[in-house]
Amino acid sequence: SDFAKSFGKHIRALREARGMSLKHYEAVEGAINRHELSRIENGKKIPNLYTVHRICKTMGVALRELFRDFRS
Repeated sequence: SDFAKSFGKHIRALREARGMSLKHYEAVEGAINRHELSRIENGKKIPNLYTVHRICKTMGVALRELFRDFRS
C-alpha cells in the first residue's frame, strides 16, 4: 500500500539520519531482526505498535517524534 511504502521510507530516513546501517541497527540490544526492518522500510510489511516502539527505542527516537514528522 502507499501508506506502508511511505511509512517505511520515513523509518529508513530516520535510521540513516542517525548513521545506522541495517547491520549496526540489528546489533543494538532489543532491536528487531534487520530482515524484518528491511521489509518494513521497503513497504512490504506494516509493523504493529509494539514493533514501532522497539524501532524507535533502538534508534533513540521518541514515538511522538516519529509520528509528528510523518506525512503519508
